Amino acid sequence: MIRTKLAVLLVFLLVATGGFANSLAPLKGISILLDPGHGGTDPGAVGPTGLKESAVNLRVARYLRDLLKADGAEVTMTRDKDVFISLADRVAMATKRNPDLFVSIHHNASLKPVKNNRSEIYFNAIDRGISQKVGNSMMTELAKWGFGEESIIVPAGFFVLRNNPAPSVLTEGGYITIPKIEQELQTGKALTNQAQALRRAIRETFKDGILRVKFIISEEPVKIDTPFFNLIFSANRPIEQVNVRMVPDRKSGFGFDTLPSIGNTYRLYNTEALASGMYELQLTFSGSDGSTSARTLLRLQVDLPVAHSTLVPVAPFIPEGFKGRFPVRVTLRDDMKRLNTRSLPFRLIYGANSATSGVVSEQGETTLFLDLNGDEKEAVNVQLEIEGKVISATEIAVRVPARRFVLGRIIDLNGNSIRGVKISYGADEKVISGPDGFFYISYPKIYGNMKLDIAPPLGYDKSEYWIRTSGEPVVLPAISLKPVSARLLGTRIAIMAPLSFDNLIRRLVKPLMGAGAEIVRLNYPENQARPEYQSVLEANLAKNLDMLLSFKREISGAIAVRHYHRGGRGKLLAEALKFSLSTENPPIAVKTGAGSDYEIGHTGVTSVVIAFPEQMPPDYPEKLVAHLAQVLKTGF
Repeated sequence: MIRTKLAVLLVFLLVATGGFANSLAPLKGISILLDPGHGGTDPGAVGPTGLKESAVNLRVARYLRDLLKADGAEVTMTRDKDVFISLADRVAMATKRNPDLFVSIHHNASLKPVKNNRSEIYFNAIDRGISQKVGNSMMTELAKWGFGEESIIVPAGFFVLRNNPAPSVLTEGGYITIPKIEQELQTGKALTNQAQALRRAIRETFKDGILRVKFIISEEPVKIDTPFFNLIFSANRPIEQVNVRMVPDRKSGFGFDTLPSIGNTYRLYNTEALASGMYELQLTFSGSDGSTSARTLLRLQVDLPVAHSTLVPVAPFIPEGFKGRFPVRVTLRDDMKRLNTRSLPFRLIYGANSATSGVVSEQGETTLFLDLNGDEKEAVNVQLEIEGKVISATEIAVRVPARRFVLGRIIDLNGNSIRGVKISYGADEKVISGPDGFFYISYPKIYGNMKLDIAPPLGYDKSEYWIRTSGEPVVLPAISLKPVSARLLGTRIAIMAPLSFDNLIRRLVKPLMGAGAEIVRLNYPENQARPEYQSVLEANLAKNLDMLLSFKREISGAIAVRHYHRGGRGKLLAEALKFSLSTENPPIAVKTGAGSDYEIGHTGVTSVVIAFPEQMPPDYPEKLVAHLAQVLKTGF
């Protein structure tokens, strides 16, 4: 009788407090997108007897979907049948649905023989909040349910993780290539057990609900015209900490405070002045109850007023009778005298009734033109009008040149301007090309010809150019420069290596930079544990990266060059380097092939690993980087 009364009382308390409903639907209000990996023409890994990974992934996902729905979650799937879906489309679904959690379900294979099974959990390395939290729970639960006692969790950069706006994990429930595991994965028991393990991990992660944050904004990007912002946001529970990462990276601190008399409403602000430009704020919030929010991405467009701007002619005067486009340099600055990198419509007003319209570039510096007809005799007054206001003005004289007048432009083979070119002439005269490649020089008319020594920025060959005249006072040359390597010019290459390799890497960096490549160094101490995790994260966060080269030392018999298992540019580079080194006397042996190195599979660009053995002739590393630089220059 007493037990019955206690049971009735317990039920009453659960119902009264909502605990009963929560216990029946612990994931109510949580949205989850399940992603069964591979499918259709892409079977994924294949077991010894032909079991397709894509089929196993789908069965586990279906079981998990049903379990999560029973827990009250809102569940959708990227695929519910055996069809091919690209990685980009999977990410697009996550972007559109914006779930609280994205789970990509896979089963593993290895390029090397594997005897002992284990599960592997990969979480979005950019998100150390919910992604890592649910990943830790999954690793624990999978081990409990018999999917390998040595299960591991890894910060990852797979495509569906690094490009995913939602908290995201990728599970490898076991090695389908192990015969015993393949047999188990054909049974309903193993698959439902795996689904149960993942379900329990998700329930554990969201057992206290989820910290939700909402910014009170009318549009995105948020537009401001001051260097400091104040953004108001609310949360469903008290906030204790805000982690902010700004892209592009700027030296700016951030803070937040509570708005008085308004429950769980806060102000986020910056403490260092921002320049004009587009920024992305990547925010993660921590609650006072230990909860963590999903990453919030917020775009911020800073458009500071134009001030302290200048309008300067490239040449000090207009030659009388000059007909064509006469360049003037415009520099836009803000109130703090920094370059104002805004793209703005303008009107260039000059002469009696002439005007030129267009858009100023986003660089803060640009070249505009006066369209002259050659009839100008008096000084030309020029005004620059932006946003309806005249922000700068100048007067350009018109006169007959007393010296040879040279108004030139430095361009590449495609006609694009090159700035920062040093031009030397005469006894000791020097000028530097400005925005859009323009420069001006003058010299006595008695010299009909004049040699220009051209010292370009990195990426172009030094050259000389002869100005040859037949007595004409005005010369308008267009000087084209040849790149050191058209393939490397403008590319961004990350180089990952231990600090002990520094002298060797310098020998590689010098010719690559000389060919116009931008190098991102990812150095780490020799004894650092798993240095590839942080290096790959930095590589994936870098913008417009084209390639990653990773150098390491191993106990092996020959130099090894490894690439992604599906080939591509990495394989082409490896084979080209192998062939190039074979021309040495004696030939340098290189072993090439697909690799399972972390950086190969988790970086969003072509990645190649170069591993040196402990024992080898001392000149081999230097010879290798010399050949590597040449292969990269000439193409592969």
